[in-house]
Amino acid sequence: MSWVGKLTDYPNPVTSAISSRVIAEFGTISIVMAAAALIVASFLASAVYVVTGFIYVAAVYVFWPILRPFLQMILGTVSQIFEIIWDNIPVLSDREVFSKLCEFYTFGGGSASLRTLRPIMITVLILFLIVRIYKKTQKLQEVGYMARHEVFTIQGTGSC
Repeated sequence: MSWVGKLTDYPNPVTSAISSRVIAEFGTISIVMAAAALIVASFLASAVYVVTGFIYVAAVYVFWPILRPFLQMILGTVSQIFEIIWDNIPVLSDREVFSKLCEFYTFGGGSASLRTLRPIMITVLILFLIVRIYKKTQKLQEVGYMARHEVFTIQGTGSC
């Protein structure tokens, strides 16, 4: 009779003492590290709060008065440029947007591009669905609703 792989009826007292001692030490170390992390995090949070306060004061009282005239000039120029462009594009007025979009779709190559993309998109969709079916099968196998490797048992006889 082979003794390989056999478990004893009672645990070894030396290994029990070592493992419980190690578990107790790990628990103590975890508590000490959590306390140290809490102290360091509280100091770090207060330091971050002070730094953000300084950044806010510097932004509001130093940088904003300097940058405000430049921003007003830049935004005013950009808005005037867009207003001139809006006035000079006839497509954006008189409800011609839909007719131009329809013209682009039919004569600009939009319909041909969609016709070319149709088999590619169908292939991508089928591959996506196949992957989802495989993942769903794995979840069902983990829960126990489906036998492993598609092997079905009849009346509880047979195993996988």
